[in-house]
Amino acid sequence: MSPSPIPVTLLTGFLGSGKTTLLNRILSAEHGLRIAVLVNDFGAINIDTQLVVGVEGETISLANGCICCTIRDDLLQAVLQVIARPERPEYIVIETSGVSDPESVAMTFMLPELRRHLFVDSILTVVDAEQAPGYTGPNALLAQDQVATADIVVLNKLDLCTATARATAEDWVRDISPRARILPATQADVPLALVLGVGLFTPERLGARAARDVHVHEQSESSAEASHDHGHTDHGLVFDTWNFVDERPLDFKTFRDAVKGLPTDIFRAKGVLYFRDAPQRRGLLHVVGKRVRLTVGEEWGEQAPRSQLVVIGAAGSVDAPALQARFEACLADNVPAPQPMPLNKALDWVRQTFGGK
Repeated sequence: MSPSPIPVTLLTGFLGSGKTTLLNRILSAEHGLRIAVLVNDFGAINIDTQLVVGVEGETISLANGCICCTIRDDLLQAVLQVIARPERPEYIVIETSGVSDPESVAMTFMLPELRRHLFVDSILTVVDAEQAPGYTGPNALLAQDQVATADIVVLNKLDLCTATARATAEDWVRDISPRARILPATQADVPLALVLGVGLFTPERLGARAARDVHVHEQSESSAEASHDHGHTDHGLVFDTWNFVDERPLDFKTFRDAVKGLPTDIFRAKGVLYFRDAPQRRGLLHVVGKRVRLTVGEEWGEQAPRSQLVVIGAAGSVDAPALQARFEACLADNVPAPQPMPLNKALDWVRQTFGGK
């Protein structure tokens, strides 16, 4: 059986935005995952020497399972070398140059022969909130392209901004990408569960991971008011989570449309789902920013089918009753089953499509 494709996050942002700081956080975090981080130059990476367990050519191996590799000339060749390692990475993060267009880099991984090995999980753009709105000329155009292609925008360096400057930066991002997920940050300190859509995260692990990284208020249908009581400001960023569990099957198309229409303040969603359209197999939902991946996975086997979904969003933005209503409307009981086309209409469709009498 072939291994599952490895998710890839492209980390972009203009020079000085804070990409390297975020990379250092990924490399030093205790996430228990084999993450390969590919960078253009080791020189800027301040890897904790306490974590280094081996150096081999252009690769540094770390005690937490991560490796850090230098990209020399050929990005694709560097990635293929990484996935051919005996200990195959579970996730890949690629730092693009501060003056590169992430969309052109993403196209590298769209080749048909690569799809069984890799897929672009997300494009993550780090923005200097203090400086970005003032960019001019070619710098402004490149920074705008980086924001326009982003699934999540990390609005960084907020500690250097006044309230007015922060609002200006948010407006600048919204003008470029109205549905961008904006993740506020200081010194690129963001919860990894919200920016790395690692396929190994089950809904339960996702909620638990977020709770360790940030102060999270967990909601259910009966605790909608919990999101409005956010003490503990010393914990830094605050997020809300909400869970949906139901043993009744969902309608695939209705559910897909509901997920695509989630509010922009929802950063992350993960689910194992029970669909009327494919009742023998698990549906898998994977949302990072505005990127939605909805697929059909393995059979349920002896496990009783049911849907489990977890959503993480900005503090005060997770409206539990609205989300409950949104996803209950996707239950197959609430969606008429598609009716077969009458024979006369089917024949008319064949004639119009293929010709003939």
